Amino acid sequence: MASLRPRRDEEDGYVAVFVALLMVVLVGMAAFTVDVGQWYVTGQQAQRAADAAALGGVPELPDDQPDAFAAAQQLAAANGFQDGVETATVTPAIDGQPTRLRVTVSRTVDNIFGPLLGLDQTTITRTAVADYAGPVAMGSPCNQFGNDPEATSASRSAACEDTGEFWANVGSLRATKQSGDAFQNGVCSGGDDGCTGSTNDDYDPNGYFYTVTLSRAVSNLQLEAFDPALINVGDLCTQNLTGAAAIPAASTDPGTEPSQRYKAGPDSPYCTGDVRFGGTGQVATEFTVREMTDASDPWDPLSYPVVSGCQQTFPGFNGALAEKLNRSVATYDAYVASVFRRWRPLCTIPAADAGTYLIQVKTNGVGADAASGHNRFGLRGWSSGDSSAKDAIAIAGYNKMAVYANLPSATTLFHLARLPSGSGGQVLNVRLFDVGDSSNTGTIQVVAPDGFDFSGCKGYGPQGGVSGTDLPTCSVTANSSSFQGKWQTIAVPIPDDYGCDDEDPTACWAKLQYSYGSGNQPTDTTSWQASIEGDPVRLVE
Repeated sequence: MASLRPRRDEEDGYVAVFVALLMVVLVGMAAFTVDVGQWYVTGQQAQRAADAAALGGVPELPDDQPDAFAAAQQLAAANGFQDGVETATVTPAIDGQPTRLRVTVSRTVDNIFGPLLGLDQTTITRTAVADYAGPVAMGSPCNQFGNDPEATSASRSAACEDTGEFWANVGSLRATKQSGDAFQNGVCSGGDDGCTGSTNDDYDPNGYFYTVTLSRAVSNLQLEAFDPALINVGDLCTQNLTGAAAIPAASTDPGTEPSQRYKAGPDSPYCTGDVRFGGTGQVATEFTVREMTDASDPWDPLSYPVVSGCQQTFPGFNGALAEKLNRSVATYDAYVASVFRRWRPLCTIPAADAGTYLIQVKTNGVGADAASGHNRFGLRGWSSGDSSAKDAIAIAGYNKMAVYANLPSATTLFHLARLPSGSGGQVLNVRLFDVGDSSNTGTIQVVAPDGFDFSGCKGYGPQGGVSGTDLPTCSVTANSSSFQGKWQTIAVPIPDDYGCDDEDPTACWAKLQYSYGSGNQPTDTTSWQASIEGDPVRLVE
């Protein structure tokens, strides 16, 4: 029988070779495992830094890209990734649209076992994209808010041509809420929405804010208000104007044609409809211009400091106007003549930087708060030395506004709310207070920006109740009885594929089509509020 030992000796050599080869694989796997663990940890750290940088920097957009980039760099450094230090890079950039910030964070790490395989270093890169939905702009895409009976190509942007016919409205502390101004009328009657007893819970002592957005620097920026004082003529301009239109032009202030400027009735383009409801004294209106600084918070308008010398108070007047507007009689009142149906300067800024300014308008605490009424006015911004500046200025309501419409038999499209291109898939909530004050029933419809359609809308309030009802055409039928003192909400889903040109001031606007109908005479003071549901700052990538 042959011995087996020699064969076993031969196999011992094979095992040694196999073990040696296996050790190479095992060492390689160990090296790969250790280095991959290091890559994974570094990747997690880089992603956290990128997320924090994008979320922290994006609120500065679209107004201030340099500050957005600087904030992103600082936050990345605070999370362990300082640009240019320890082989780290932090790169902020605008991501396709002006409200999105992309931050890319990288770090090159030295591999521990990788050199055994010829891989000395590995660069780990992570990216985050954040979107910012700032306060919703409302009411106007151009350099004017409200009507302008004296519009010229020198003062009015072409983007204003399709704006609705309305005046801005500011109420007063002693006026009733169901008169239409939900945010500046302080007194509640029975059954009004948003009230505790006779107290208006929606009342805002700070009044209304209007954003003045400059897409570029403007020299000699002029901010003005039309008819800034409450000069009582009644809703339809039929009060206190007897004889005013017959004043000889030679007896009025320069540039006045009394038969036009002082004409009575709602068919006059100068008819703002300022109205007194009663009380004692006069309603005074304060206009304050505020400017953005590094400390300003877009969601806190009071964080914008007042521009020096740019706060004015305009007392009201109630009485016969012909004797106040006629320069040839002893009762002539230079103040009344200078503010009634005229543009008045609010502020001149010699060198206005690109960005956002605010115009604050309020009535409480600046006059006789025992008086009550509605002051209707317009706003505009332009430059006497820069003819193209009007096209770089946009004035809009800040999240909420009150308007007055008194144009007979009108079907008009109001610019309701600007929806940035990043708002697809979210919900636009539109709140309308006390709509439909007119001689006949009107129809109100929310219309999508060009190229899109709204569907799946729901209504809550007089039309829809608490549980809501489907609104197939995103419209409600409003009247002065069932909507009196009531909030109507329309929830509007924004299409998932929604997009628009954020750089175009006339694009991205959802509109409100208001059809008062033939033969209808509106006297409609109403308050609107718009918001996009969801976190204003969010990661989208």
